[in-house]
Amino acid sequence: MKIKQTPIHYRLILVLGFFLTIPLLSGCSTQSDSNTSGQDIEPPSSPVNLVSKNTTLTSTDLQWSEATDNVGILTYLVFKNNENLAATTSTERAITGLRPNTNYTFKVKAKDKAGNTSEFSNEVSVTTLSVEAELLHASGNLESYIGNLIDSAPGASGNDYRVPTAVELNTWDLVIDAILNGDIEFAVEKAAEINYKITEFTDTGLDSQQGFYILEDNSLESNFWGTYVFSKTPERGQLVIQAPHIKYDLNTGKQAVYSFRNNLARALFISGTHRCNHREESSCSGSTTTCSSEGESYRISDMAHNVKSAFQLATENLFENIPNSVFVQLHGFGKKSEDPYVIMSNGTRDTPEEDFVVEIRDALLIEDSSLSFKIAHIDTDWSRLNGFTNTQGRFINNSSDPCAVSATSTSGRFIHIEQEKSKLREGSAQWEKISNALKEVF
Repeated sequence: MKIKQTPIHYRLILVLGFFLTIPLLSGCSTQSDSNTSGQDIEPPSSPVNLVSKNTTLTSTDLQWSEATDNVGILTYLVFKNNENLAATTSTERAITGLRPNTNYTFKVKAKDKAGNTSEFSNEVSVTTLSVEAELLHASGNLESYIGNLIDSAPGASGNDYRVPTAVELNTWDLVIDAILNGDIEFAVEKAAEINYKITEFTDTGLDSQQGFYILEDNSLESNFWGTYVFSKTPERGQLVIQAPHIKYDLNTGKQAVYSFRNNLARALFISGTHRCNHREESSCSGSTTTCSSEGESYRISDMAHNVKSAFQLATENLFENIPNSVFVQLHGFGKKSEDPYVIMSNGTRDTPEEDFVVEIRDALLIEDSSLSFKIAHIDTDWSRLNGFTNTQGRFINNSSDPCAVSATSTSGRFIHIEQEKSKLREGSAQWEKISNALKEVF
């Protein structure tokens, strides 16, 4: 009998199919339940015995015991206040850039060569040392001293300006109270808590060697809230001169110091940074093209448009505690062909009983008869640079909400002066015009 032969390649296919079908018929997986890829999935042990040592005003040293791992530790991740701060291959790390008299928490994780991370180590709490509370002393020319602070102030970027906390603002208010009440010892003590210092400054260039108290940033760690100067024996006790835009409005800071010194006014407030320094926007109403080509909200580093600032709180304090105080705020603008040289406002369209704006205008015309003016409550069709969104002006004019609502009536105690550069801001010869006008009026 002849048997029909099956081709060899068909037989191979049948055999192979049989063996491939066995796992499917039995319901078994061809994969092992164990990790056969060779990839390490075991995390390291947690670092232990984390401690801090050698804590100073602005730094501390962290040390811990090493973690263990089956394939080896790659790095340690250091966390400050629950945020990843740094990585290191060592079991110690020097932490710098801290703020004096501030509490921080630190903890560490280990990371192995396969990318696995451990649980956290124990957490340590560190409080940096406090700035020594001491009244400092200096002498010289006040214009030069404050001028150096203005020159070194941060510019239009960097986020250097630091937002004060509610607790810090409360302490700040106590400092201002103490200075006004002559309790300098207490003012020095409280200022140190918020990293500010007070310098008793003697101006040797003035006939009377006039003394001032300068409330300024401690150089160890700056807040950039501004510099505040108070005359010990003011000749014009109601006059407060302010410059909230010392970098952008060219020379207004130095012009303010010049006018303050030559009038022996009650106080001088200057901002601590360029108005565009911090990228975060203020919650207060109004917009500007100052910091970008397109209109945007004001920045939190813009002292004229932020109610949660030391600048604003100091203004409110002096307004409430110095009867009949008047706040003259110096600004600058780029003059267009149709613009006047000076734009002045009391922050509203309202006319006060005593019109300091008009009095200053008349005094300036005596200094320079070529000046031209627009005044918001007289030239009511004029709408540019009137200062209606200025939060100090809103407060002084009794706005129901200085951050959001422009005032409609005026107290007459806020003077907003926008100045073209060549006539009034160029240098000391031009600054003298404003200084003399203030002397005449106040």
